[in-house]
Amino acid sequence: MTQMTLSSIEARLGARDAVGARTAADALLAQAGLPTSERIAALKLRARAHELLADYRAAVVDLQGVLALAPSDARASNDLGIAYADADEPNLALAAFERATRLDSGYARGWNNYGNALRGAGHPDRAAEAFARAVAADAAYALAWANLGATRRELGDDAGAETALTRAIALSPVQRAAIYTLAGLRRDQGRFDEAAALYGEASRLDPRDANALYFLGWTLAESDDLDGAHRAFDTALARDPGLLRAAIARHLTLPKVLPTVQAIAAARSRYGAGLDALQDELPRRAQSLSAERTIDELRWTNFYLAYQGEDDRALQNKYARLTRAVIAARAPQWLEPPIGRAAGDRRIRIGFASTFFRDCTAGRYFERWITDLPRDRFEVFVYSLHPMVDALTKRLAQSADVFRLGSRWRPSHLAPLIRGDALQVLVYPELGMDATSFALASLKLAPVQCVAWGHPVTTGLPTIDAFYSCAAMEPSDAEAHYAEKLIRLPGIGTRYPMPTVPSDVDRTRFGLPADVPLLLCPQSSFKIHPDDDARIARVLAASPRARLVLFQGRHPKLTAEFGDRLRSACIAIGVNLDSRLHVLAQCGHDDYLRINACCDAMLDTSRWSGGNTALDALACALPIVTLPGRFMRGRQSMAMLLQIGIAELIARDDDEYVSIAARLIAQSDWRESLRARIRDGRGRLFDDPAPLAVLAESLVALASRA
Repeated sequence: MTQMTLSSIEARLGARDAVGARTAADALLAQAGLPTSERIAALKLRARAHELLADYRAAVVDLQGVLALAPSDARASNDLGIAYADADEPNLALAAFERATRLDSGYARGWNNYGNALRGAGHPDRAAEAFARAVAADAAYALAWANLGATRRELGDDAGAETALTRAIALSPVQRAAIYTLAGLRRDQGRFDEAAALYGEASRLDPRDANALYFLGWTLAESDDLDGAHRAFDTALARDPGLLRAAIARHLTLPKVLPTVQAIAAARSRYGAGLDALQDELPRRAQSLSAERTIDELRWTNFYLAYQGEDDRALQNKYARLTRAVIAARAPQWLEPPIGRAAGDRRIRIGFASTFFRDCTAGRYFERWITDLPRDRFEVFVYSLHPMVDALTKRLAQSADVFRLGSRWRPSHLAPLIRGDALQVLVYPELGMDATSFALASLKLAPVQCVAWGHPVTTGLPTIDAFYSCAAMEPSDAEAHYAEKLIRLPGIGTRYPMPTVPSDVDRTRFGLPADVPLLLCPQSSFKIHPDDDARIARVLAASPRARLVLFQGRHPKLTAEFGDRLRSACIAIGVNLDSRLHVLAQCGHDDYLRINACCDAMLDTSRWSGGNTALDALACALPIVTLPGRFMRGRQSMAMLLQIGIAELIARDDDEYVSIAARLIAQSDWRESLRARIRDGRGRLFDDPAPLAVLAESLVALASRA
């Protein structure tokens, strides 16, 4: 009779009749003298009914009852972990999954769930080990292979991630988690065509999935296929009208390489018209969204706008007003001023939030802002929004009072966490390079919020109170370029360690000729303005023996578009570019430094000058020819050269730029004397503590406002 009742409960669960299953289980468990094995079975079935009814606390109680009766039941411990996770008890879930794997070391599902819990708790190393145990226990477990691949990717092990992800897809061609992650890996590798095909497959597997189409559009846009991107965004919106990111992208996606100054003006005009269209469209699409989804859907950044080299303040302000109106209507609590830590507390509580707390340009620039703040005056919280962990990330984690590592966090997860930490000041080292951090910055999470020049253009956001920049890089009318209060730091604004240049420098390693002068222009193609093309062409004309060294774009189409544009500028003055050009593949930082050391001079770009690239060049004692632009982002190399006392490489106009470059090529003695002076003077540029002392005092002053 009891077995019939248990079968009846299972049948009800199979039919999704959770209420009926729970009622039948209640009746069975109320029977006196119920054998232990059947009581355990009934508790497990009732726990499943509770889960279906989203009564997770009740499921926990029943599964605790199972383990009280059968403490060695690994499956029950695993189920308890799932119930704890559903009940938003991640620490208890972690312990339950760990117990399940301890009880049964060959339990693949238990190891997989343990890995997920470890990953969510910010322990990617241990998570990868758990997923590896899962696939060792069951080599055909496609989901565990997918999770192993995702975690390896977060750890920076791209080769290991690719192996695991392709294995997952081979085992289960419909394993969408693996397809998504492999698509993201291919996108980050610049293999956009493969990424687009994978996102297309993910969309085909689930016709309801609008996100796959959004990422497809984003990927197509990265290769300047704007028509294909717009079609993907339109289809995504047809599937999910509330996908605000797709609506924003449909109107504001910009081309990466534009052929002429007139084309740039036309693109900016279309961008302005897109903002106008969104004024009505975005609030309408957001009407049915929850507060949480609204702020998640505002993950967008106008990254490429700044590289056009124009005054972006009006457009940035307009975008900020647009998003603020949506937040005010759907999530107004996130615009209310938060309460920071009490002013009487001994240390100022300051937070730093970024996706780039790893070995990259922004990470290198701002690491010392965090590690060198005096801990007797500051309590430092670090929010690393990207799950990747490298040596730089670990140094920050060791230095911080509180370090929070994200696993591709959304703004709706981050906002209550950051606000709950009661910061007095929140600093974003950059805003504009990452969509999640820009959406976060649209909210008021601390009494005072600041941004630094990691992406050196105004945010336009009324939630950002101050913009940190470098005094020597700013023009006389700098305040007019920012919506925020401008705070100028001395030097290069940070304490930047001088890179160690490898000693094994050899041109043949990179296929570069040994007997001709080499001019390096290291900037990405989207940072090079059409005005720069004419200047570069004139330098090549003035120095017939010189060769130009460039790097490939992230997609062959971008490389080809820029090459065609530069070739046209050269043809116009009789220069055969193809016989003078070396285009190198993207490479790691050590090889990049070797390439700098191989060259004779660097040709700077005027609308977006070298920042990290200029520091690397000077570390290699490579002379930089620069023509300062109108905005800070075009004046970084100038400020660095002035700081080390080499003003003669700073041109006042195009003619002088060409003349300086030609002299560097023609006069090797002058070039070598400049190299020697760079070596002698660069100590004033690198590892300078003065900017951080001023930073600390300014943060104290800002905190007093909290």
